[in-house]
Amino acid sequence: MPIGGRFPQVLSAAAEGADWAWTELYRELAPGLLRFLAAHGAADPEDCLSDVFIQIVRQLAGFLGDEAAFRAWAFTIARSRLIDSWRREQRRPPRSGEDVVTAADHLRPELPVDSPSEQQAAISEILASLSIDQRSILLLRYVHQFTVEETAQIVGKSEGAVRVVQHRALRALRRRLSSAQSSGRTQESAAV
Repeated sequence: MPIGGRFPQVLSAAAEGADWAWTELYRELAPGLLRFLAAHGAADPEDCLSDVFIQIVRQLAGFLGDEAAFRAWAFTIARSRLIDSWRREQRRPPRSGEDVVTAADHLRPELPVDSPSEQQAAISEILASLSIDQRSILLLRYVHQFTVEETAQIVGKSEGAVRVVQHRALRALRRRLSSAQSSGRTQESAAV
């Protein structure tokens, strides 16, 4: 729930180091930022989230704007920390083959999706089929409900580019879902 009319006072108190203000900002931003980082495959989303808040603390004095701008600014920082996380992971040695087997065990799109964890796994698999930009833009637009303008600012693209990527991502999702549904019907007929 947005902080609302109290935002300027909360931000001012946070800039002065008030613990209550930082707690309120953290409660407002952390869940969405953590979902954003986890959905993009951050190796350690919680660690990445702490890096985001460290950056917010360091740069808060230079921030000017309202609550919506602050939220967009926080997601911009999160995206930057996420990219840094990916770069660090690329420099690390590859993991053992066990990880591949474990990941393969979780990717079973043909099974019926009943439990919330199975639903989450199915959603994660579908999102993983998209490009990084497509995934980012869909998550920012539909899950975190940023405007096209705010999304463009966060991902560093023009508003037109955001609209094009969003359109292509939705089209790719439609194709993926319709092919998954048709393969599911084919398997059901074969089982009968």
